[in-house]
Order: sequence, then structure tokens, then C-alpha cells
Amino acid sequence: MNIFSKKILSNSLWMMVEKCVSIFGLIFVTSYVAKYLGPTNFGKIAFTATLFGFVQTLTWFGNQEILFKRVSRNPNSGLRYLFGTQNLRKILFLTCTVPILLGLYYYSDFLTLIFGIATALAAYFVTQDIYTIYNNAVLHSYINAIVNVIGLGVALIVRYLIVFLELDYVFLGIPIVLTALIPYLIKKYIFNRNQQLNSISLKTYRKYYLGAGSALVLSALAVTLYTQVTSLMLVALTSTRELGIYAVAVTLGMSWAFINTSIITSVLSRIYQEKNKYQSYMMVAKLNTVIILVSLGVVFILVVVGQWLVNIFYGNAYLEAYKLIVILGVATLCSGLGTISARFLIKEEGYSYISKKMMCVALSALPISYLMIYNFGLIGAAYSVLLIELLSLTLFNYFYKNGLLFKIHFFPFFKNSLKSQSLG
Repeated sequence: MNIFSKKILSNSLWMMVEKCVSIFGLIFVTSYVAKYLGPTNFGKIAFTATLFGFVQTLTWFGNQEILFKRVSRNPNSGLRYLFGTQNLRKILFLTCTVPILLGLYYYSDFLTLIFGIATALAAYFVTQDIYTIYNNAVLHSYINAIVNVIGLGVALIVRYLIVFLELDYVFLGIPIVLTALIPYLIKKYIFNRNQQLNSISLKTYRKYYLGAGSALVLSALAVTLYTQVTSLMLVALTSTRELGIYAVAVTLGMSWAFINTSIITSVLSRIYQEKNKYQSYMMVAKLNTVIILVSLGVVFILVVVGQWLVNIFYGNAYLEAYKLIVILGVATLCSGLGTISARFLIKEEGYSYISKKMMCVALSALPISYLMIYNFGLIGAAYSVLLIELLSLTLFNYFYKNGLLFKIHFFPFFKNSLKSQSLG
């Protein structure tokens, strides 16, 4: 079975174009900003981004994939659900944001607070941007691609001018907000021009949002925790300087994950619609193969040109980032495969298993990150990410339904077993 129809392939390519432009633009200007700020102040931006990563997770309350699946299956029902829970997301966002900003006000310096406020505003528009989910689910990602590039272009120009004119560091909060605000406004305008559905707020949708999400929000928080725990540990055990260097390594070593995400998101809309279990197993196995091949190609490129990229874009102050890049590249390969497994479990409605699994991953991530960073510093941070992603992909997945994901990972050896299992 070919998992790539023309529409799916086109949608994947549009998503890749959007992210490719975003990442390359981000690398060029971020490197300029990183040189301007230095590792310590650049680490402050990374720190606030880490904090509001948790806020976004809590605001979505585990519902992003539920929303995506619902729109994929029934766009009209999905739209009502998206709009019916909009006000709830606003309440959740404010509830989470206010304590963080108060904490930054009392316990951090002025620059960190400014970056925190700017990141909070950007996070707000991201959590209210239901149009991205809708466009991806109905395979209209070209809209997201075009408007996101416009927003990024404006934000990058503003950021470049701030650095070029050597304005105060606090002005760098403006492009952080613009990156999310401009695409949100344009997508909202396009959607409202083509759709007649008005904003609604129904108790049934709010109850379902919290009820269905409650099984996934802990796992979503666990994902955020184990992916961000390294940043938090670096600040706690070292300083924002090390976090700044680590943030550069993550940008170069993991930012290409958009390639995997674009392919996975587009193919998933078809996998979610597949009713035959064995066919869905086969499609997931093929998708795994595609992600492995794509990822290995990128990792090879990082091995060859990684040091050159650090030297050209970031300079001597960030040279330590080079030794982390390839390790984080392999971790991104594992993360891509892990994303496929997680989305497959959502199709299977294995919400309870996801929640338990991700709590185990998060709990294991804390000691792993602490011990690796405490003993090995920056290089330990990179290896901790790789180890956590590998455990999440393999050990913690293989207890589901007598090793179903293990069998799918090694599909050629378990074809007959999976066919029998799909009939059971």
C-alpha cells in the first residue's frame, strides 16, 4: 500500500517549505542575535521559552491530537469542537501564565522578565491558533506555510534592524511576539472569509475537552518535562551560559525535525481514516522506514558540516556546541519514530497507556538528566536527551498489547503475527 497520495505528498511538501524557510531564517538571524547577546543573555531567551513550553502544554490539555483526529474524520464536528473550547483555553492559559510572570518579576532580572512577557504573548497566540490544526487536518497546509513565512519574514527583519541599530536588548521581545501574532491574524482572516461558523462555547465540549484531555494531559506534560528537563537542569546545575550554548546545539542538531513532523502529520490523516487494523499496522511500519531513511541522511550531513555551521553562524563563543550536534541529531531520529508510535496509540485510543507510559518516561528523565549533566556537563546533557528518547521509543512502548509496537517496529518478522492479531 502506498501511504503517499498526491494530496498527502503535496501537503507534506508545503509543510516542509514553511518549516525550511522558518528554520533557515531562524538560524541566520538567531545566530546574529546570539552573537549580539552572548551565551549568557541568549540563555535567558531559551529559559523563558522552556517555561512557556509547559504553559502551552497545559493550555492544550492533551487535546491537540484529539482535535486533529476529530477534524480529519469530520471537519464540521471538529470545527465546533475547536471553537467550543476556545474560551476554556484562554482561562487555562491565564491561570498558568500569571504565576510564572510573578515569579520572574520577583526572582529574576529585568531582561529575563521582558523576554518572559514577550514569550507569554507569543504563546497565547499559539494556543489560540486553532486554524493551524484545521488546515493541517484537511490537508491545506499551504495556507499555514505561506502566512507563517510572511510572519517570520517580518519578525526577522525587525530583529535584524534591532541588532543592526544596536538598540537595547529589551526590544528583542518585539519580534518574539510578531512571529506568532502575524500568522495568527492572517489565518484567522482567511478562515473567517471562507467559513460561516461563529464562535461558540458549549458546556458539553468543555466537559469533553477536560475529560478526554485528562487522560493525555499528564502524558503531554511528561513529554514537555522530559524534553525540557535538560534545559532546566543546565540552569540549575550550571548557568544560563551553558543553556545558551546548548540552545545553539539544539537549533542546529534538532531543528530539522520539521521534516519528520511534516511527513508524519500528513500521512497520519490517512492512517486515522484507515479502518482495517492490519493495513494501519503496515502503513505505520512504512512510515517508520521513511523516517529512518530521511533521518540518517540528515545525521550524515550534520557529521560532515556540523563544525563548519557552528563556526560560520555563531562564532568562537559557541564552539562547544559542535560536539553536541550529532548526538542530538540521532536523538531527533528516535523522537520522530517515537512521535509515530504516540500518534498510533492515539488512533488505538490507548489514552490510559499513553498517560502511564509518559509519566514513567518523565520520572526516569529527571535522574538521567541530573546524573548526566552533574557528571559530564554539556556533553552529558546531549547524551541524556538521546537516552531518554531511546527509552521512550523502545522499552516504555513495548508493554502495549503484548509488544504490538515492537512487532510493528520489526514488521517484516511479524507480518503473520500482526495479521492474526488484527483479526482478534
